Amino acid sequence: MICLLICLYHRKRERRPPNLPETWRARFIAYQKPKGEIKGFVTSLVDPTRYPLDKLLNIYWQRWEIEEGYGELKQAQLQSKVTLRSQFTEGVRQELWGVLIAYNLVRLEMVAIAKEAEVAPTRISFSAAISLIDTQLMWLALSPDGKLPAKLKQM
Repeated sequence: MICLLICLYHRKRERRPPNLPETWRARFIAYQKPKGEIKGFVTSLVDPTRYPLDKLLNIYWQRWEIEEGYGELKQAQLQSKVTLRSQFTEGVRQELWGVLIAYNLVRLEMVAIAKEAEVAPTRISFSAAISLIDTQLMWLALSPDGKLPAKLKQM
């Protein structure tokens, strides 16, 4: 792991807002992932006593997991269409709750699949899971026999 104190400069003085300094200090943290590739990030939390490296990495990983969840939700589940249909506050809340409930239901199903396959839940692709569920629901909708509840349970 590498931790460097760096100094950043604003490239164009005429575009720099007057309340920002011409230079500022930051901390660059580089680390090696298990597969060998090197990743890094820059933070304004420069004091190593107040912000130890292990705590910064822990916070970074938590935030990264949250960002990945947002990405899955926006790109896979909502198909990069972030437009909400409702024109009223209560309708927007209801729509958001529906999106979040659906996301968590897919995640729960992924955990169940992972348990059955005896693999870590992180090995199951969210995009693949939601695509499979979507395809199954389309086939169920075309089913003429009227046994939708039983087929949903089987799915």
